[in-house]
Amino acid sequence: MTDPTKPPPGWYDDGSGRQRYWDGAQWTEHTAPLAPVASPADQAATVPYDTVAYGSIPGTAAGEVTPAGVTTTMPGAPSRTSEPGKVNVLGVVALVLAALGFVLACIPFVQIAGFVLLPIALVLAIVALFLPGGKWPAIAGLIVAVLGAIAGIVVFAVVTVGVVGQIVDSEVIPEIEEQLEEEFSQVPTEEAEDADGAATATLAFGDTQAWDDGVSMTVSGPEPFTPSDLAAGADQAEDVVFTLTITNDSSENVQPVVFSRLESDGVEATRILDVGAEGGQVGIPPTTAVLPGESLTWREAWSVADSASLTLQTAPSFTYEDVTWTSER
Repeated sequence: MTDPTKPPPGWYDDGSGRQRYWDGAQWTEHTAPLAPVASPADQAATVPYDTVAYGSIPGTAAGEVTPAGVTTTMPGAPSRTSEPGKVNVLGVVALVLAALGFVLACIPFVQIAGFVLLPIALVLAIVALFLPGGKWPAIAGLIVAVLGAIAGIVVFAVVTVGVVGQIVDSEVIPEIEEQLEEEFSQVPTEEAEDADGAATATLAFGDTQAWDDGVSMTVSGPEPFTPSDLAAGADQAEDVVFTLTITNDSSENVQPVVFSRLESDGVEATRILDVGAEGGQVGIPPTTAVLPGESLTWREAWSVADSASLTLQTAPSFTYEDVTWTSER
């Protein structure tokens, strides 16, 4: 019996330009010339199967693999290639979200919105790369999302550093100075002994205090001070500035560690920190060592209650007893 799933025995065009006999199960070695070409109507009525390659089963569909391993091709079979010019919608969406996230990530204080959109755009762009259609929107969205994340991180770091710097200038530094002053400062007396045995006294502004080791310090008289827009600490009635100088006539280096205190009319003055002051920054104590035979000069600005009543206590470092300069003598 013949297999009902296969064509019945008969002569078929084997694709080589001749007919070959099909016994219902396989091709035989018997061949014959092709019959004369019939009209389309007769051909449709008499030829139930398409031309197939030798080794294939007659009647197999296009694209099917025959027992002989040959793939048949049927005329008019639809192409499996993607349609040219098809738009990758998901890629376009990813590109738009990435561009919007890039912009928001570069704007301080609204960066959180950008940091939410950028990961979404990144995931959509990766998925869009595997979908049919143009790949350029997905690739562009992927690149923009990565660049947006980098730019957002940079902007966030810059803003954070700026905010921390303002907090330190306005709050942390004064608190640290106050703690250090409480720990290391001592109440000055009219006749105190410093670490090198030199007697110290209350001086007038403009006078110079000299120690036995050859180190000396001068505090100029107060001058009016105008804070810049970057100043911090100008919160009292008047603002003044002093010029301080350490001269090292000793044989060793002097490492300055200066913590000045100023009182005005019984009220503690506020130190002014101003990096934008005219003539250079003020309020930051020096840290550079003073070599033998050299001197070091810097300025300190203060906000005071009364510029006519001032008392300043300071010294070159902790190894020297504090000296008092005053306008009340």
